[in-house]
Amino acid sequence: MKDLTLKEKRKSVREYKKKKLSEEDRNFINELIQEKPLIAYDASLEFVFVEEGIEASEKLSGYAGYFGKMIEAPHYFAMLSKEEEKCVKITGYVGEWLILNALKNGIGTCWIEVKDSEQVKEILDLDTAKEIVALIAIGYPKKEYNLKNIYGRTKKGSLSTLTDLGYPNINNSFSKDVEGARKAINEIVFLNEWGNVPDIKELEERGLHEALFYMRFAPSYGNLQPWYFIVRSGEIDLVIEENKEISNDMQLLNAGIAMFYFEEGLHNSGIKGKWDLTGLESGSAIPEGYTLAGRYYL
Repeated sequence: MKDLTLKEKRKSVREYKKKKLSEEDRNFINELIQEKPLIAYDASLEFVFVEEGIEASEKLSGYAGYFGKMIEAPHYFAMLSKEEEKCVKITGYVGEWLILNALKNGIGTCWIEVKDSEQVKEILDLDTAKEIVALIAIGYPKKEYNLKNIYGRTKKGSLSTLTDLGYPNINNSFSKDVEGARKAINEIVFLNEWGNVPDIKELEERGLHEALFYMRFAPSYGNLQPWYFIVRSGEIDLVIEENKEISNDMQLLNAGIAMFYFEEGLHNSGIKGKWDLTGLESGSAIPEGYTLAGRYYL
């Protein structure tokens, strides 16, 4: 299944069967980890599998969770890396890569915030100098989740942004419904400088419209969708909106997840390049409350 199609089906699972992963699925996940993206090595990233997840979940309550509530799952992956901004972003990138690939085998997952790395390491009996940046719950969904119908008839005067991809009725605006709200392409991308909204045809000519469309399905903590893109000749800036209600690590993980989704979209459009995460200086003025998180060189 094409990865872009998988992104439409991506949904965090917060209720799991108590059944453990089958040997076949365990082998599938192990093989995935052996093939992890090369960017993982830049963060010395490690995956540590937690076998007895149900037992661990009770002990982890208060030290990890999703908005304060621990998600009970048959297993977890502890994501260990250096406690550096670059490394936490890479953790988000690679973790989301694992999540999307696990979906191919019908395996459910959910990002879990770690509030106290040292306490979580003690609970999981992990002797390491690295930080547990996040946990990923993993197992079989307790129930089938009906996919939300994301395609609808466009409102009068709105743009059908992906007619060339075979979706003539995509709604370019988004609902205010909390669960299903998705920002439109023209709400997340600027041309050359902040606030300069490009014409959709301009993005189509640059081959960016498909990657930007699928960014609408990228998960973010609390579904805040904090990402924005500034497109310039030969480079694209990823800008993240800051949020005082979300921990710094979760904001950095959000940035890494956005990096993965956007790069995959570009690759599927035949556009290659590389992320730069260090020594960044904005090529245009960015409003207060926003941070330049990465730059993609085409």
